[in-house]
Amino acid sequence: MAVLKYSLIRLATFFILFAACLLLELGMIFALIVGLLGSWAVGYLFFNSLRVEAGEALARRFGGARRLGAGEQQDNDAEDALAEDFHRQQDEQRRDSSPGEAEQDGDSGTDQDGDPGTRQGDTPR
Repeated sequence: MAVLKYSLIRLATFFILFAACLLLELGMIFALIVGLLGSWAVGYLFFNSLRVEAGEALARRFGGARRLGAGEQQDNDAEDALAEDFHRQQDEQRRDSSPGEAEQDGDSGTDQDGDPGTRQGDTPR
């Protein structure tokens, strides 16, 4: 449906501009050029989301799913890495901010030798 809408908008824009140039007696070639460039510009500037949607619909129809470019894939990978890092830091902060839970789990605050030194994850004082 997006392809039909976008095509009709482009055709209507072309014919309006083409007819206006012909009424002004600017010549057939000039009217054709103005109509083509004008309809492209209007479609690109004012109906960009519809243009992208129509392009994706055509890609699904004739070429499968839309493939990501190398730059877009790198951006997605970087965003995924940042999100994973953020969630890992949040989990560590959550574990560090609740000291009462360690004692409830049977952790007495001693290291493996039984000495009251540093526990794993704590920094020495």
